[in-house]
Amino acid sequence: MFKFFISSDATPDQSERFVRLNAHVPDLVRSVGVDEHTLDAQAMRQMNLISAECLFSHAAFAQALSHVALWGNVAQHQTAAHVFESNAVLCANFEAESTRILASLPQDWDFVLWGNTPGSTLQFDVLPELALFNGAIQPPYSARGAGALSEMEVTSLAFPLLATQSVCGYAISPTGAEKMIKACLPLTSTTVPAANPADGSMAAQTLQQLMSLHYSTMKAFVCVPPLCMTDAAAPSL
Repeated sequence: MFKFFISSDATPDQSERFVRLNAHVPDLVRSVGVDEHTLDAQAMRQMNLISAECLFSHAAFAQALSHVALWGNVAQHQTAAHVFESNAVLCANFEAESTRILASLPQDWDFVLWGNTPGSTLQFDVLPELALFNGAIQPPYSARGAGALSEMEVTSLAFPLLATQSVCGYAISPTGAEKMIKACLPLTSTTVPAANPADGSMAAQTLQQLMSLHYSTMKAFVCVPPLCMTDAAAPSL
């Protein structure tokens, strides 16, 4: 499987930091991210990639379309891939553990969340139809910072994923890519649950919020504890 990390030409230092912190992971391939400063939103609307009602910022548009471009690549070439934000840090045994996790899943899996920002809300089935987890996960290593994770080996379990609005690394299959493209395009600011359920609902402003609406209808999974996490010292794409 290809391992892509999304990085804009406007942030070369971030690319260098990603490569340095994840030097233990072989064959990482840089995918040039869409530049928010040169993004032609009007042209994207004409291509039916963005709806007229979409309230995303230019930065959110750029981030979303960077992921969508990779989904298109996965769907076109019918080859599953890993996708990482450039502020993700992967555990020391990511290669072996991610391979083991994928081999344990149904062959027709769509999406596997490797990790997100520590403390982000997750909803997943601990025991399908019997026990549901809905809350935040703070892995014990998160207090030491993302850099510490790159030197640690993690053993994880995969659970059916239902919702989360934070994504820093995932695997996506060709079928999963096709489903996400169909579900999320054109980008629109449909109503989504707030990250804190007590806050009710809000208009979607990021691709991750739109993605969260569809995990429950896909063969999507999440790894606990996560195999990667957001590097708080680096800005997002």
